[in-house]
Amino acid sequence: MATEVTENKLDQKRTRGVKKIVCFTVFFVFTFVICGGTIGALFAGGWAKKFICSFVMEDSFIWRKSNCIKVEESKNNEESGGEEIDMNLPEEINSTEDLVTSIIEQASPAVVTISVNQLTFDYEKGYIDEESGIGSGFVVNADGLIITNQHVVSDENADYSVILPGDSEAIPVEKIYRDNTNDIAILKISRTGLKVLTLGDSDALKRGNLVIAIGNPFGDLEGTSTVGYVTGLNRDVTAGSDFFGSVSYYEGVIQTDAAINPGNSGGPLLNSKGEVIGINFATTSGADNISFAIPINQVKSRLEVFKREGRFPQPYIGVSYSQKTVFINKEVITGAVIYEVEKEGPADKGGVKRGDIIIKANDKDLSEYSLSSIIQESEIGSTLKLEVWRSGETVNIDVEVGDKGD
Repeated sequence: MATEVTENKLDQKRTRGVKKIVCFTVFFVFTFVICGGTIGALFAGGWAKKFICSFVMEDSFIWRKSNCIKVEESKNNEESGGEEIDMNLPEEINSTEDLVTSIIEQASPAVVTISVNQLTFDYEKGYIDEESGIGSGFVVNADGLIITNQHVVSDENADYSVILPGDSEAIPVEKIYRDNTNDIAILKISRTGLKVLTLGDSDALKRGNLVIAIGNPFGDLEGTSTVGYVTGLNRDVTAGSDFFGSVSYYEGVIQTDAAINPGNSGGPLLNSKGEVIGINFATTSGADNISFAIPINQVKSRLEVFKREGRFPQPYIGVSYSQKTVFINKEVITGAVIYEVEKEGPADKGGVKRGDIIIKANDKDLSEYSLSSIIQESEIGSTLKLEVWRSGETVNIDVEVGDKGD
């Protein structure tokens, strides 16, 4: 009996010993992997870095220390209608610098200079016609369609031209389709086989995303590239535009710290895949590192309409307004404050009055959505259902969306 008890105790001791060895081994291996991985991440390069980045979680400590960069292949965007630039980003990118350099080299051939024919004075020749660069643009169709800002080509009596990268020849613009409401314009030139940029998804942007702006500052610094980050989204701003001295109100735009200078208007804002996610349009005087771009998704919807109809119909309801939050009789109201109503316009016929505050449009709360965007997304002839705050009461008004296009 005593012998049996002693053997049981020995078995228990052996079992405990094995467990200790197993636990120690697991702890040692785990510690080795963590410490070794962390140390390796600090010095990894080449194949070792690629191996580490392929296994660790994105945005983890090791991911950040290894300077890993996630590169996804861009899908062809059929909406551009041409031979898109296939971003051949290197499989192994050792730094953000390598990524940015590769994108700029491949995207630049699709970014053009917009110029205007002007009379200039020469002491020997007198007044002569001369092409002067005034803005930027980028190719959206291989058969000669180029997009830029409307304010770049706002003078309907001027003669505009396009200068392709690396080419001194000014190609006359045959036709300009202007969308004043969204500050975009499409130029048609007689060229085929052009490089086309891929249009991305601006709705997927987040603050902190890397962005690259390409354009022609001051009209003659062709192919200038600046790099920054998305610093704000869905901004409503009143901003001046480049050389033109005009001031416009923009809704739902992208804010970035990538430098934008006079002449950059109309150029593309690219993401880390080399896709266009915005059109650069303005900077602000008196402020550093604040620039703005029109989200590309606003432009894509307009391009669809243009391809279908060959023109830019402009949905409108005929009101001037400011979208903001106001305090009235201890109430906090966010919406579009109506300053003017166009006589006999759609809103006037529907019953909208000066001083009304539109708080909802098609069931979309204007504390979250832009009234301008809702109108632009509406079909001409459709009914826009408005919920209006008027003298302490809520009024429902139906307005038929009109067309202010050419």
